[in-house]
Amino acid sequence: MRFLACLIASLVALPAFAGAPTPSREAVEFFEAKVRPILVEQCLSCHGEKKQSGGLRLDSKAALLKGSDDGPVVVPGEPDKSPLVRAVRHSGDVKMPPKKKLPDDAVQALTAWVKSGAPYPDDTKAGGPDGSKAHWAFQPVKDLSPPAIKAPYDHPIDRFVQAKLEAKGLSLAPPADKRTLIRRVTYDLTGLLPTADEVEAFEKDGSPLAYERLVDRLLDSPHYGEHQARHWMDLARYADTKGYLFEEDRNYPFAYTFRDWLIRSFNADLPYDQFIVNQLAADRVVTNDKANLAAMGFLTVGRRFLNNQPDIIDDRIDVTFRTFQGLTVTCARCHDHKYDPIPTKDYYSLYGVFASSQEPKDLPLLEEVRDTPEVRAFEAELKKREDAARDTYDKLKADYQAKLRAPAAVAEYLRAVRDAFGGGRDQLATVAADRKLVAVVLGSWQRYLAGRPKDDPVFRVFLGLASIPDGEFAAKAPAVLAEALKVKAHPAVAAAFAKPPATFRDVCDIYAKLLTNPGDDKVLAAVLGSGGPLDLGDRQFMRVLSVAEQQNVRALRRKADEWKAKSPVAPARAMVMTDGAKTEPVVFLRGNPNNPGPKVPRQFPEVVAGKDRKPFADGSGRLEMARAIADPKNPLTARVMANRVWGHLFGHGIVRTPSDFGTRSDPPTHPELLDWLAARFVEGGWSVKKLHRLIVTSATYRQSSAASPDLAKADPENRLLARMSRKRLTFEGLRDGLLAAAGRLDPAVGGRSVDLFSSPFTTRRAVYGFIDRQNLPGTFRSFDVALPDTHAPQRFTTTVPQQALFLMNAPFVQEQATALAGRVREMDPAARVAELYRLAYARRPTADEVKLALNFVQSPVPDGTKLGPWEQLAQVLLLGNEFAFVD
Repeated sequence: MRFLACLIASLVALPAFAGAPTPSREAVEFFEAKVRPILVEQCLSCHGEKKQSGGLRLDSKAALLKGSDDGPVVVPGEPDKSPLVRAVRHSGDVKMPPKKKLPDDAVQALTAWVKSGAPYPDDTKAGGPDGSKAHWAFQPVKDLSPPAIKAPYDHPIDRFVQAKLEAKGLSLAPPADKRTLIRRVTYDLTGLLPTADEVEAFEKDGSPLAYERLVDRLLDSPHYGEHQARHWMDLARYADTKGYLFEEDRNYPFAYTFRDWLIRSFNADLPYDQFIVNQLAADRVVTNDKANLAAMGFLTVGRRFLNNQPDIIDDRIDVTFRTFQGLTVTCARCHDHKYDPIPTKDYYSLYGVFASSQEPKDLPLLEEVRDTPEVRAFEAELKKREDAARDTYDKLKADYQAKLRAPAAVAEYLRAVRDAFGGGRDQLATVAADRKLVAVVLGSWQRYLAGRPKDDPVFRVFLGLASIPDGEFAAKAPAVLAEALKVKAHPAVAAAFAKPPATFRDVCDIYAKLLTNPGDDKVLAAVLGSGGPLDLGDRQFMRVLSVAEQQNVRALRRKADEWKAKSPVAPARAMVMTDGAKTEPVVFLRGNPNNPGPKVPRQFPEVVAGKDRKPFADGSGRLEMARAIADPKNPLTARVMANRVWGHLFGHGIVRTPSDFGTRSDPPTHPELLDWLAARFVEGGWSVKKLHRLIVTSATYRQSSAASPDLAKADPENRLLARMSRKRLTFEGLRDGLLAAAGRLDPAVGGRSVDLFSSPFTTRRAVYGFIDRQNLPGTFRSFDVALPDTHAPQRFTTTVPQQALFLMNAPFVQEQATALAGRVREMDPAARVAELYRLAYARRPTADEVKLALNFVQSPVPDGTKLGPWEQLAQVLLLGNEFAFVD
């Protein structure tokens, strides 16, 4: 539900689309993912092409706006005035669907859609399964030579960019000054601001190689991996919790091992092709290094959707293909992709890959456990807690099994099965409630008997006699029994029914006696044994227990799990997936798992793999899928990653839709440059560090961000790159910067997640902050931190009052301002002002700034003020745009 709320929030923030000729990409994505499936599954059978109840069609924009015989059903932008919304809310005279209200999340999605203007993409396909394969992103990468230019730039990147500029009569801006440049590159590569000493040393270094040495030092910094990992965590929808899951433990206690693996991998410059394979299939890669198993958190740290498997698998397909391929494959879940050549069959081919994978109950250790007194004490306490949970559970199960195996209980469930048969889940629940039986046990008996073959030697007689209505039983039972006994029956059953029973109750009593007192008969004993209707799995048996008993078992298990996960000496574990039983996938018609269609093989999408693709043959197919993505010949992989790296450095990618390279994507501003970067990326051994170095050493990256009025008018969005774009620090960068200015930032790398918002405040970098996807701090939203419920290709940059209020009033900020002021306490006033500017801005203040600051600290402090004058001055400096922005 929170995921939907986040999607809705982002959607309604967009302008209304009803009057726009083409809905925005975000609106199309929301419609295809959330709205169209509802219309297809719930509405179009009565309001579609073949049937129009009340004169209403909902299968096109024109039909929607036309409305019904009674008039318009949608008022774009005003859901409360829209008859369609009132109908699905069941809040008026007309209720749709009439028999049963839609789920709350479906109602919310339709409401948000109407509120945003009811955008409805044009019915004409821009792509579809049979078209758009000529789209630029699906073609092989072209390794073109940099063009000739008039300006004296040698760097290949500069030649590509300058060629575009010269065609418009423009040129690259002059180089940025050294202070601006070191702040820019230090932040872009490490997420931190340079210290005053580092800025001064760089400004004094007159060597022509000074900048290259700076870049190399930053690439070698352990903080490089932290910053790049934070970018990747947005893509991987990283969180330390699962979301809402009833009474199940919501925590991912070992999510941090994935984050730490990312940090290590970026710092070690792990080749990107291996980086891909490890995140998708490390369990299938033969190696003695267990550490890479942590990479699979990429797949497993996602939201749990109340443990709805189709939604979990959909999420894993989405994060895999938007992250690595820039493809919105999940738009083909209910129907062929509306715009890209991705048929529904290809979606379910991938569905089969993930459905053939499983998460083990016991996660593997990432390293050998050392034999120390602390570890032995940890294991002893863990055993004590696990034994308590297991013993309690086993005793409850034994007690209930004894009750359920009693003759009277077996007879009662057999009688109830007949009454519940063929009536569906609601009928079963009603019968169980009326008879005071356990619904899950009755369902198990029902499934067991429904699965018996017609000539079953034990239950053929039961099934035949159960088909006779009570009023006709005495008359018809002899003939039905005789027919049932023609096929060789089990001897004990044949003997027990030597005489026809008088009632069906007698039938159940006879069977109950046979099954509960089988003697040495293994066939009869097996019915109530392993694999029988009373052999309930853990999840089923928990539903047999009373609420109080369930809570007790869960509490004991939670104590053991918390100790295993949170004890200071608990060994780290990997959130892996492993291959399970192979699933031969079928298409779910209209995305409905209860409506299976044709079978499909597990294989890679044709748009990339081509018509000659072969089905995956190795286990689940995850390793083959991963290698198909990491193949140097894959036209998308290197392009998508090169574009992401460029976007992090320049504020926007060459393709401004970094996770959508399909036909609806924003076309590349510099397509030849993008292909050249992709080719260099692969040629350089898939080295992300080499790619970073290549880009940040260009004049394009090092140019000034200053823009003349004429330039701002000619290229307001800076698509031609005639200047550098100014960037605001992310929340993480701002928080880390405040700690660094205060001299309090903890440089330690790696470790468990920590609470960022409770006092005493941690001094660890924000990348290590605990992220609760169900209770995301309001500060995260205020500062545009990526929502962890879904893949986040890029962050928004907004300016809202809450940001300034946080910087002015948050105890954390005031604490850092106090610490910053404390660093200069022993100096005289003018020197204190100068040093505060130096520590906050890495520069000396002007004479006017010194004068203004001294006047400020000498002014009377109002009563009730928490901070003294010097602390207030420090906070004012930390509030400034000069601190929060990088030019």
